[in-house]
Amino acid sequence: MPGPAAPPTRKAILSILECLKRSPVKIKTALLIFAAALATASAQNPPAPNPPPAPGRGRGMFGAPAVRSPEVSPDGKVTFRLRAPNAKEVSVTGAGPRLVMQKNEQGVWSATTDPLKPDIYSYSFQLDGLTITDPGNSSSKPSFGSAGQSQVLVPGANSWTAAATLPRGAVTRHFYHSAIAGDDRDFWVYTPANYDPKRKDPYPVLYLLHGLGDDSNGWIETGAANVILDNLIAQGKAKPMIMVNPLGYGNSGGPAGAMKPDMLPSYVRTVLEEVMPQVEKAYDVTKNRAERAIAGLSMGGAEATLTGLNHLDKFAWIGSFSGAYVMWPRDRAAAPAPAPAAAPAAGRGGRGMQSLDPETISKAFPALDAKANSQIRLLWIACGTADSLVGVNRQFKQWLDSKDVKVTYQELPDMAHVWPLWRQNLTDFAPLLFQGKK
Repeated sequence: MPGPAAPPTRKAILSILECLKRSPVKIKTALLIFAAALATASAQNPPAPNPPPAPGRGRGMFGAPAVRSPEVSPDGKVTFRLRAPNAKEVSVTGAGPRLVMQKNEQGVWSATTDPLKPDIYSYSFQLDGLTITDPGNSSSKPSFGSAGQSQVLVPGANSWTAAATLPRGAVTRHFYHSAIAGDDRDFWVYTPANYDPKRKDPYPVLYLLHGLGDDSNGWIETGAANVILDNLIAQGKAKPMIMVNPLGYGNSGGPAGAMKPDMLPSYVRTVLEEVMPQVEKAYDVTKNRAERAIAGLSMGGAEATLTGLNHLDKFAWIGSFSGAYVMWPRDRAAAPAPAPAAAPAAGRGGRGMQSLDPETISKAFPALDAKANSQIRLLWIACGTADSLVGVNRQFKQWLDSKDVKVTYQELPDMAHVWPLWRQNLTDFAPLLFQGKK
């Protein structure tokens, strides 16, 4: 037996009424009666609405209630959840000590941390021996060629927690083909709040470089550099500036080719010959070296110093955070055999090198001497004392002193090779930029 007729649609009724305008009187009367009947049927048999989700919950891909993860409580505790009804053992690592998760009757595993210090934490789930990211969390720590880890912000009184009442800048991703590196790649551009592309005075610009293993948006996703600049600019502590975050590899191999002799020299060319011209064409950005800065962390610190100090015609402000100077080009045949990394000590390098000899530094900076002081507005070098790279940072500082090149040098007690240090480095460095005469 056929079921009840489907109620007419509004479109069908409107079509009938349109016909009335062009029909004889008798046909009009019949059509009016028919349209009235359809409208009545439609009112008595409305289409059934989609059932709403359970209060406070969405629906997952297969109809199960969505799992909220992570959830940060006001006291700084973080609760992680994962729906995995058939899993035998699940844990979470990265946000404090490893936590073994417990499963409820719906097949959802959960665990809650102790109160955490305000910061950005990277974490992963271990599910029956398999490491995965949090499927309920769209925030991730980027890694070149992989998904990286999930991230969670425990907000607090620091420069990388976004203030709800302050204006926010914009971040834009750009793609291009690098003829120098031989691949397709990207860079990111931060413009401050209320950016005016027709401003009379072009904006100063900071080129901020990531570390080994990271991707071009590492300073955005994990470093929260855009948030740091938003806060500093809104508070009047830093000048409104544009920030550029290029991909940090001078060849198409990414981290796998990081120690090739041509990697850093080629990278310098990608910045100067490919990225900078694109930025200066697309944005109201200065071409004045006195308002152009370059800085970076770890590998990016080695790249920033190599680029900036060898091109003082283009950069007046240079910063290095935990600089991996062991990556500078050197005579591999004459270099000492790699040694296991040891606890940092004065005059010793880390990351598998005994020492960074003065000849290697001189080769990296063949023209650098005291005459450069008239061009350098700021050369800022910082490293943690618990970082295995502190030795080579000290050696570079000693070499600069021997050449009478002025440098602002800082060592942070008990700090290792970690993001909390680099976020604070940027917080301290950015307010110093573009101050004084142009």
